[in-house]
Parts: sequence; structure tokens; C-alpha cells
Amino acid sequence: MFKIAQEDQRVVKVFNGVVRRTLGCGKDVLMAKFEYDKGSAVPPHRHGFEQVTTIIKGKQKIVIRADGDEEEFVVESGDTYVVPPHFEHEQITLEDSLTIDSWSMTP
Repeated sequence: MFKIAQEDQRVVKVFNGVVRRTLGCGKDVLMAKFEYDKGSAVPPHRHGFEQVTTIIKGKQKIVIRADGDEEEFVVESGDTYVVPPHFEHEQITLEDSLTIDSWSMTP
């Protein structure tokens, strides 16, 4: 199946105020659209694959931690950030936001 129609894209409430629509999942890459309500958050977590996120609209605070170091920054419309594999990260929504996220599904 090469085409994935919108009605076939799985929608899941991930956390309060956070909804994920899986746009497509291939053998090595997953791409999703996230909608965030202002004040929502994704708690600290980590995974074994790289993540690339582009902010389509809104503003979020991102915190990324690894090996005792921490980087905190604000992203807004047009910005992109990268989370390397196994780095702990979290996100706090400062304004209603929409993002496109991609994950490499291979280590």
C-alpha cells in the first residue's frame, strides 16, 4: 500500500491535550502529526531511535538531557529540533501547537 488516505490514518489521544495522527509508517521511518492544547505536556521519556520534529504552528518549550547535561529552549513556527537516540526529553506547550514528527525506526 503506497497511498495512505486521511481516513486510514490512525488517531490516538496520547496525553491530556495531545493527539497524534500517524501519517505513515514504513519499514524504517514513522511520520506523525501532533496537535497540542496550550498547557499540555509530554513527560520526560527516551527511546532508542532518532526523532526530528518541525513546529508548524504554535510555541513549545523543549528540554533534552543526556550524560548529566541539559539543554532547554523554545521552538515556534518554522523551527525544527532533533533528539538523538536514548536522550531523555520532554515538551511543554506554551501555545496551541501543531507539529510534524519523524522517527527513524532502526537503531
